[in-house]
Amino acid sequence: MTKIPQRPELNALFNSPPEDAIAYLKSKGFKIGWDWHETLDEAHSRAFTVAKVARIDLLQDIRKSLITALEQGQNLEQWKAAITPTLQQKGWWGKQTVTNPAGIEQTVQLGSPRRLKTIFDTNVHKSLAAGRYKALMATIDTRPLWEWVHISITNPRKVHLARNGETRRYDDPFWLYAYPPTEFGCKCKVRARRASDAEALDLNVVETKPEDIEQHQVIIGKSSFTGQDAVATQTRIRVRQADGQVTYFSPAAGFNSHPAASYLLDVELTKRAADLLGAQKGLEQVQQMLLSQPRLKAHEAFVKNAISFGKQQNKTSTVGVIDMRDIKFLTKKNVVVESPVLTISDHLLVGQKAKRHGEAGNAPTLVEWLVLPQDIVRLDRVLWDVSNESMLYLLPVMTEDFSSFTDEFLKLSIRSKNGVMEIVSIFKVQKKAIVDGLNANFYEVIR
Repeated sequence: MTKIPQRPELNALFNSPPEDAIAYLKSKGFKIGWDWHETLDEAHSRAFTVAKVARIDLLQDIRKSLITALEQGQNLEQWKAAITPTLQQKGWWGKQTVTNPAGIEQTVQLGSPRRLKTIFDTNVHKSLAAGRYKALMATIDTRPLWEWVHISITNPRKVHLARNGETRRYDDPFWLYAYPPTEFGCKCKVRARRASDAEALDLNVVETKPEDIEQHQVIIGKSSFTGQDAVATQTRIRVRQADGQVTYFSPAAGFNSHPAASYLLDVELTKRAADLLGAQKGLEQVQQMLLSQPRLKAHEAFVKNAISFGKQQNKTSTVGVIDMRDIKFLTKKNVVVESPVLTISDHLLVGQKAKRHGEAGNAPTLVEWLVLPQDIVRLDRVLWDVSNESMLYLLPVMTEDFSSFTDEFLKLSIRSKNGVMEIVSIFKVQKKAIVDGLNANFYEVIR
């Protein structure tokens, strides 16, 4: 008889395979990084990285092995036994002198039992937490309260233990920055509660106000080959108890993130938006979440990771919600709209289309890519491209100093792919070309 390991985060693995956690890990792209602090916060929700792994095949091997661990319910020792021979065979093991990204020889610690434990614990627990977040979001209509549950095997962290039992609404700002895990080794979790439980169970309900959240830059180390300070954003949250007591809580540097930045919430948002199709207020709520800081940072991470990797990984970012007027127009054109959520793929950043528009000089700038979710809600007009049977979003283009608008539009061509609205091309066009197209009846005005 197989003995179930007595570790909370591993016990979950011995039930049915955690499909959402597996999907989360599979959804990540890859990012080559040298120091651990090169990929922090929301970027971790979009890219899989291991410090000092400079080969994509090694990253692929490690991620594949972690997915297998989740699928098969492997514990740490089983996973280490499976992955160690591969890493040793490919030379990623022990202390070695290697050439760093600056072209300088450097003695570094590569694979080791200790490093493997960190890789396993961080990735498995974050994947399970992201999967649980998706499940919690699916029940907010009946269980809108979330309770922090402290879990510790040995040596409990006092600041985490102090959070035990604290209960907040699912949309409390606290969860945007401090959804566990909030540091290496943290195994705390969140439990959903009914609104009636607050009184029935005498829950410790607290509320975070916007002014209770402060962010500042902290030095978290030095680049191992340039010697420059590595700086990260750290969040400090004021916690006000019902009895008037005030304490503070800060996630560790690098954990200033949230599962809302992940692919899993894109999936849940798509489902929720589809359920609300036709309900304008519901669609506005989804749009509001997409414009929240964690979501905007997630899109920023998507853009920067795609550019850093340099080639298509078939990853997407959710950047907006199409308007009810657009949906009604598309329905009349017999276009299937199963979800109003608007997505964009990384191939438009680094694929053949990106190269072609770059050479033509009409590609979006990096800034325009980064602010795309905000610009979409400020679009100028919406047209129907008659010959291509696609919807066009025309966004105003600012001058480099942001002092005025240019004579161009950023044109987004949008099509339904299996019921999901996807941006299939994005590039700049002269406003005159749009006017000429309207006069020639190449376009129809939607709004």
